[in-house]
Amino acid sequence: MTGVLPLSRRQYRHLMPDMFAAVSDLYERYWSEFFHFAIFEDASESWEQALERTHRLYMQEIRLTGAERVLEMACGRGALTEILASHTAGHVLGIDISEGQLRHARRRRRPNLEFRRHDIMEIESLEGLFDAALCLDAFCYLPDKRRAIEGIASTLTPGARLLIVDWCRRPGLNSLQQELVLQPFMEGWAIDELETLEGYRGHLESAGFRLLAADDLNDRVARNWNLAYERALEALEGLDEKSLFSLLWDRVRLGSEGARMIKQQFGAALYLKAAFDGGFMRYVHLLAERG
Repeated sequence: MTGVLPLSRRQYRHLMPDMFAAVSDLYERYWSEFFHFAIFEDASESWEQALERTHRLYMQEIRLTGAERVLEMACGRGALTEILASHTAGHVLGIDISEGQLRHARRRRRPNLEFRRHDIMEIESLEGLFDAALCLDAFCYLPDKRRAIEGIASTLTPGARLLIVDWCRRPGLNSLQQELVLQPFMEGWAIDELETLEGYRGHLESAGFRLLAADDLNDRVARNWNLAYERALEALEGLDEKSLFSLLWDRVRLGSEGARMIKQQFGAALYLKAAFDGGFMRYVHLLAERG
């Protein structure tokens, strides 16, 4: 993307843990313990009702109840991973690259629930195979999405379901549109490149998956964007330098750099809203089955 330097694997592995060590508590306080979006059916639904129904949909799509081993990638604080474990007798593993996120996740205890620090870009090194896998609102951070999908394919049993829900860009944007609208929030989120829906289709098919669904959900998640913008303004009302610094998980190590990462989130929220309202950002849902 014009104006954005590609992230090397080393930069990605450094930036992602630091960023989420900085912003995880901010998001939880002003958004939710779930960092992904709710899919709305109608205007009468509350956000909580829509999110609960969204989770039921996702569990059905990956055929959770029949799975012996389930993998949630980029599990964050583990809220959804725990729900998955409560709806199956199978073993559920949540992985995340951020130790700051996992310190919250590991407080959740169930006999069939496990959390582990692991990089999706090195997914092949996980032992054993999985019957279902999902990744919500996090694939956009990966420096090589095609390679990541190939790795995931190698960890799944034949017939296993993979669900990816992600932020994408609209195809056909020119360099100025990308520079003025997408680049500012991408820099705040340490994202090198946003994929398109068609790009994901190609990656999944070339990795041996059979595509079951590939949907653009922008119209059904619009209320999330509006709510996120409102929460960002609410946070601005209550934050000062002292309270902002208290949100940092690893204050000694992150220091002023961590505070800078938190501050960037507010500018990113403004650009995200503009990107959604302009149709530049897309929220996509992909369900595939391992061949």
